[in-house]
Amino acid sequence: MPTREEMRSLGEEIIGTYADRMATIGELRETVKLDLLESRRHLQELRDSRIATGKEIRADLAKSAAEGKAAVKAQLEELDRTHAAMSQELKADLAKSAAEGKAAVSTQLKELDAAHNAMSREMRADLAKDAANRKHEVGNMINGFGQALAIMGKEMRADLAKGLADRQREVGDMLRSFSAKLKKIRSELAGGRDEWHKLTATMQSKRGGVAVAVKPPAKGAVGITPKAATLRNQVFQYLANNPDGTKLVELEKEFGVTRIEMVRVVKSLMGENKIKKLAFYYFAI
Repeated sequence: MPTREEMRSLGEEIIGTYADRMATIGELRETVKLDLLESRRHLQELRDSRIATGKEIRADLAKSAAEGKAAVKAQLEELDRTHAAMSQELKADLAKSAAEGKAAVSTQLKELDAAHNAMSREMRADLAKDAANRKHEVGNMINGFGQALAIMGKEMRADLAKGLADRQREVGDMLRSFSAKLKKIRSELAGGRDEWHKLTATMQSKRGGVAVAVKPPAKGAVGITPKAATLRNQVFQYLANNPDGTKLVELEKEFGVTRIEMVRVVKSLMGENKIKKLAFYYFAI
């Protein structure tokens, strides 16, 4: 059995180190608190970044689609104008050529009509044959231009459709990547919360000498009034219609209730696992 002097020395040692131990515990509390605040800030930054990126992607996609559509429309209009101009030019050339040929033939026929009737008939036949051949050639040229323009328009539409499909796939891959990262961060935060509960139970056990179990929130809503039940349902429906999350102050303004009443409502819904809280935002599950 220890002597009085040994017990006195032991007591003085315990009392003397009490302040250091309490200071160490205080530093540990501050460190854990700062780590938790930093994690919440990171989560908020990630959420803001995801929302901003989603808006930017949707705006870029809409802008790209509008620009592509306008470009295709402008190119098709330009092709139509070019085709019309070429057709008019060809018709004018053909009319001019036919008029010139007819005038030349008429002059020759007038000069040679008396002495060269046979030659005149032969020239008429040659002119008719030449006109038919030229008309056939011009028709082939017009058909060729039309087919070329149709092929060019089809290729441009195919290229535009392919570009839009590639852009949509890229956007889908980016959104899936953001979703996976957000899910991972939520899992890490949930693990940190569990470790914090364990640490709290352990410290309470060491201070009071009794092990304290961390109990999950009680489920169910016992003894709530019809008005409170209606408010709970309205809050849950509002959160379900706002998947990006809502702050507590926004819920207070939306339903015109005090902070205490709204805290009771969200705690009741969280106890029933109908909603969850991430950083400062509440989400429907």
